[in-house]
Amino acid sequence: MGAKNTSHCESLMLVFSGICEEIGVPLAKEKTVGPVTRLTFLGIDIDTEEFRLRIPDDKLVKMVVCLKNLVGKRKVTLHELQSLTGTLNFVCRAVRPGRAFLRRMYDAMCGIREKHHYIRITKSLREDMLTWLHFLENFNGETFFPESEWLSSDNLNLFTDSSGNGLLGCGAYFAGQWVYFGWPKAWENKSILADITFLELVPIVIALELWGFRFSNKRLLLHVDNMALVRILNTCTSKSKRVMSLIRPLLMVFLKHNIVFRATHVRSQDNGICDSISRQQWERFRQLAPEADENPLNVPNNIIEKIYSMKLTD
Repeated sequence: MGAKNTSHCESLMLVFSGICEEIGVPLAKEKTVGPVTRLTFLGIDIDTEEFRLRIPDDKLVKMVVCLKNLVGKRKVTLHELQSLTGTLNFVCRAVRPGRAFLRRMYDAMCGIREKHHYIRITKSLREDMLTWLHFLENFNGETFFPESEWLSSDNLNLFTDSSGNGLLGCGAYFAGQWVYFGWPKAWENKSILADITFLELVPIVIALELWGFRFSNKRLLLHVDNMALVRILNTCTSKSKRVMSLIRPLLMVFLKHNIVFRATHVRSQDNGICDSISRQQWERFRQLAPEADENPLNVPNNIIEKIYSMKLTD
């Protein structure tokens, strides 16, 4: 890439073409374009002035139709699922977080060789398809290049934490804004309170629902004080149905706002602000975060409904 309004790109193109000709590497002249600031590559429109990617409308319509045809079926052929994953993988060239919703589809095809053989649509597969369908029906086909720099929780002043005490709850904090969510009374003395991985995931989902738009087109490094949850976030999958019920809405936020993310472990003692929120230690909280807003934000209703619908036992 050369500087704007210069002949740098053209010079580089001529040098490259000369090298290819000298060493005998053929170039297809009909496929050689440029220098330009906008071109179509592998079916995606790339605009280097606006740093934007665009997926053609006809391809989006084709994917929605394909999903609607398959999502209600109990079984599909290998050929049908291959066709679907191929078109969805095309979207993932522009919307990288979508790859998480392809993993189970590829796993389902493992070991199936004949294209006419059938694959059962499990509940997890159907939920992934529905997630894709919801996203594509509300997606205008445009996304932007994610920024190259990783933003960490420390840089953003973004923190989350949970308490395993049934009388307490969890907290999230971002740049002065904060939220507290108390565990439902129905959870007292139930096994769900022993599922610390799930409990630690709750405030992360709340935080991204509240502030995800602030991280649009960015690379987000989440600091998490639970190693099991770090692995789950980085692989975007879990054997726990309870955990997956929150992973999907979390990934939908990343899809919606084109956020590239990964998680890393942080020591619990380095997470004092949200530790004090989750434990309702308000005096300590004010000492650690004197710039915090006076009142907390409300937890989004869609997340409250998800949390209250959880199975209390495994």
